[in-house]
Amino acid sequence: MINQIRKNNVSDQIYQQMMEMIINGTWKEGQMIPSENVLSEEFGVSRDSVRQSIHKLSALGLLKSRQGKGTYVQRVDISFYMNLLVPSLLLNESDSITVLSFAKSIQVESTRLVCRNATQEEILKLHSYLDQMEAEKDYEAYFNEDMGYHKYLSFLTGNVLFIKAMEITSVLLHEYLRDIVAVHGSRRSIEQHVKCYQALLERDEERAIRVMGEHYDMLIDRVMHFLNKTETT
Repeated sequence: MINQIRKNNVSDQIYQQMMEMIINGTWKEGQMIPSENVLSEEFGVSRDSVRQSIHKLSALGLLKSRQGKGTYVQRVDISFYMNLLVPSLLLNESDSITVLSFAKSIQVESTRLVCRNATQEEILKLHSYLDQMEAEKDYEAYFNEDMGYHKYLSFLTGNVLFIKAMEITSVLLHEYLRDIVAVHGSRRSIEQHVKCYQALLERDEERAIRVMGEHYDMLIDRVMHFLNKTETT
């Protein structure tokens, strides 16, 4: 079941084989995997190479080591596959527009679903993010509350893909959106968040969706302006 490893890119090959064994069920959820000594012998590599691969799989949440008890397979769910997107989506500057457009589609649909399905009590909790956005003077702290608002909207949909996608896009867009706040300020953005919140409370689906779309159009326009300015300086 384990193939001998070629001597180039050793740890990558071990990592790939072990990941495939977890995903295809050869190593099942809750099962203890062989020890480093056993794996190094079966793969025909050093313990250090095996250890590096185990660390990478643990970082992805596929394995978990228990002190003195071995290393066990964790549950593989849809969030794992979304995590795999992160390395492939590490941005160059122009990619930020693509990611923002993706985030816009998720947030517009999240807004629609929240307007239709969320309870009034759940929607009211958005106000705590608005209060913090109004109070924050630090750009980093403001960004965190802003993204908290958007991630909470996705959370209310109950759709794990929407939730995970917003977590990923908030990481990928962190630098750009934080710097935009520093350049343009937060006033217009806060006004749009408030308008969307009010439309949700009133169950005005069309208005809520329109405001959310306008908000992301503004962000896209500002990022494009920011990138163009950077290129010319």
